[in-house]
Amino acid sequence: MRAGRTLVAGLAALALAGVLGGCGGAADGAADAAGPEADQAAAGRTPAEDLGEGRSVAETVPTPSLANNILGDPAERDVVVHLPPTYDTSDARYAVVYYLAGADEPVGRLRSLAPVLWSEMGKEGMRELIVVELDGESSMGNTFYANSPVTGNAEDALTQDLVAYVDATYRTIPEAASRGLSGFSMGGSGAINVGLAHPEVFGALYAASPGLFRPADGLAGFLADNGAWDCYGAAFAPAPQAPYPHHLSIDPRAPLSAQDPAAVAAWESGYGDLERKVADYLAQPERLAAIRIAYGTADGYRWIPEGSEYLLGLLAEDGIPASSNVFTGGHTLDTGFPGDLVAFFSANLAG
Repeated sequence: MRAGRTLVAGLAALALAGVLGGCGGAADGAADAAGPEADQAAAGRTPAEDLGEGRSVAETVPTPSLANNILGDPAERDVVVHLPPTYDTSDARYAVVYYLAGADEPVGRLRSLAPVLWSEMGKEGMRELIVVELDGESSMGNTFYANSPVTGNAEDALTQDLVAYVDATYRTIPEAASRGLSGFSMGGSGAINVGLAHPEVFGALYAASPGLFRPADGLAGFLADNGAWDCYGAAFAPAPQAPYPHHLSIDPRAPLSAQDPAAVAAWESGYGDLERKVADYLAQPERLAAIRIAYGTADGYRWIPEGSEYLLGLLAEDGIPASSNVFTGGHTLDTGFPGDLVAFFSANLAG
């Protein structure tokens, strides 16, 4: 882990396609070629108010929930906190958006986008937000933001340890209705899994290119693309007494119907089992203000757009407020992501 330090984000915004990368090609942008003023006029907004730049703070945060994991990984996480432009010149409190990084992405990928986010916050009708980045890395690869005896209780580290630390350290509005949860790819699935399970902690969800399975063939498609990914198995199908990599075995080449049903169900539970997750959410007293799912039509992982549409259908059937941002790119963030993120949480977080 890296020692805590403070960085001033004074870099100009890089081209989004180059910054956001991912497994697929660059996304086709949602921004109009006529430029930002034309986009704002079309949306009925005045040009952006120049709020100036905020400040990005890199820290190492204690996360005791990760202790005693079989891998021996430290019980701490590196985070980057992006403070909005008026944070240092006011006494205001701010809503917070937690952003979960994708697989194998180190924390801090939004640093180069911070000036774009801050500019979007200055547009008419938008709000200033604190944005907190967290990654899901482990010595095995990734935690998938899930509780597991192998990789540690990463879900608890987020919902309990990190949220408590941020509320105690920064001028937040410490209420679920003023916290948003977002993420890309593995982080998008983490936003769905953790957010649906914890509406008492988060008030709205934005999942970008999330790992999601439809029941018919989602897991089969995932195994065909990724094989029996050890860190995924350790997160969702852990077998602590088994030798490394400590998970229930599954054969990505054999028909799932011919394999151990318990192992198949466990592997399905990570990105799939969406009906149960929605039912469990509906059984809780708290409600999310809204859910938004973004994905590219050219995503090379076909089970992602298929799973995204499947979940959107389930949410619609149950009357859960949800919307989509479908763009023409691949497995990456849409070039309009910063504006869409700020607009969504400005509309759906309280305070």
